[in-house]
Amino acid sequence: MLPLERGWRKVKDSSLVQPKLSLIQEVVGASGQQQRGQRIVVPVRKLFAREKRPYGLGIVGRLTNRSYRKRIDSNVQRQIEDMDDHRPFFTYWITFVHLLITILAVAIHGIAPVGFSQHETVDSVLRNKGVYENVKFVQQENFWVGPSSEALIHLGAKFSPCMRQDKEVHQLIQEKRARERGSGCCVRNDRSGCLQTPQDECSTTLAVWVKWPQHSSAPSLNGTPRQHGAVCHQDPRMCLEPASVSPHEWPDDITQWPVCTRYDSGNHTNLAHIDCAITGRPCCIGTKGRCEITSREYCDFMRGYFHEEATLCSQVACMDDVCGLLPFLNPDIPDQFYRLWLSLFLHAGILHCLVSVVFQMTVLRDLEKLTGWLRISIIYIVSGITGNLASAIFLPYRAEVGPAGSQFGILACLFVELLQSWQILERPWRAFAKLLAIAVFLFSFGLLPWIDNFAHVCGFVSGFFLSFAFLPYISFGRSDTYRKRVQICAFLLVFVGLFSAFAVLFYVYPIKCDWCEFLTCIPITDKFCEKYDLNAHLH
Repeated sequence: MLPLERGWRKVKDSSLVQPKLSLIQEVVGASGQQQRGQRIVVPVRKLFAREKRPYGLGIVGRLTNRSYRKRIDSNVQRQIEDMDDHRPFFTYWITFVHLLITILAVAIHGIAPVGFSQHETVDSVLRNKGVYENVKFVQQENFWVGPSSEALIHLGAKFSPCMRQDKEVHQLIQEKRARERGSGCCVRNDRSGCLQTPQDECSTTLAVWVKWPQHSSAPSLNGTPRQHGAVCHQDPRMCLEPASVSPHEWPDDITQWPVCTRYDSGNHTNLAHIDCAITGRPCCIGTKGRCEITSREYCDFMRGYFHEEATLCSQVACMDDVCGLLPFLNPDIPDQFYRLWLSLFLHAGILHCLVSVVFQMTVLRDLEKLTGWLRISIIYIVSGITGNLASAIFLPYRAEVGPAGSQFGILACLFVELLQSWQILERPWRAFAKLLAIAVFLFSFGLLPWIDNFAHVCGFVSGFFLSFAFLPYISFGRSDTYRKRVQICAFLLVFVGLFSAFAVLFYVYPIKCDWCEFLTCIPITDKFCEKYDLNAHLH
């Protein structure tokens, strides 16, 4: 009979009595009576003690019914016994960071409409011409129960237009500037409002289109009339800072004009494009930074970024607004390459984060006890970066977050660990078949929207190569030792070559793959795999 804090219990096995003697001595006095006011004292190291992880027989090993052979060479047995049992500090740290960031992201940015299709909002909004129009706002739903894609991009999601100069986005900007170069100021006849528009969007009966050099208000540049302009509420003759004074006169191209910060204090300039009340300013809309000269009300409805200080779209950097984080060194060249690893700490929603926590507290934690925090952190982070880089190449306009590439890199570690311990397992083929079934089941989830199969596959491949280089292994003889040393160098070189090829394809020779979308999402319905972007549709 052993004393417990509350009541007594019987001990069936007499062998269990001996380990309890140290506790009995501390709670039982010389007379055999329990001393009041004293507690059972247990060393701190015992409280945090964990059973040592047998090599090759972790949690997944038990799930796949791995078992050792009855007879193992004494040298191999000694290597197994000498392996360290590490604390999973990296697993606890990365799980805490994931939970904290997810809670803050949901608390600050809220939750987008939940579902698999597109959410539409229709309302009557005051637009450029001073009348209310029915406008539709289209937003992709998020089945992970989390922020919208626009908010995730602001937080640091993988999004290629924020990481390099994208050809499609750059072409849209250049087309907008060319159209803006031929625009003029559309002034209403009563001068109650004016808006910067092309000629075909200015009413000939209700307004006057002020265009240089046809209009008499055209100023001169080097003795000749300016060919581009006019610009509503901006004129080189009226701006004091920065002043247009020889030899630093504003160029003829209005898309290169600076933003005027201080105007002439005069109320009446006798210039129609200056004396009117401006009704529209630049607004950056959507994940590709589409710029429109529009009203603040319409910009807010479309959840865009309104620039009250500017008068032309060429004066604002819309991709800076869309991407957020640190501003670009050159406004025309996005350079946020750090999104490759920053997105590993983000999740698309609460459910997404819970899936990661379950995976990390089981599989990742188990592997870290075998390998240590340094080795497993290298495999985890580098696999995630490689998966994100591949996704940025083939799916450049999808904002992706989460450590999917990292987790599939850890999944590859399980295969490598199985191969490394193949000779000492009783039924390795049975374990391999069960592990393969688990991997196929997880890969099938990559065919859903908001889940990136390219990050899964490339993260798995990179994790496979890195695992051969960084996971501890057992040597089955001198020749096997030399073979595995060569194997480490070979797989490291293969991984470096793979990563270098991805970097060249992303930055030097970008490719466009229209059919790659079907490898990561099967269109079950018409809008199941719809590319999420913000668009306005008039009724």
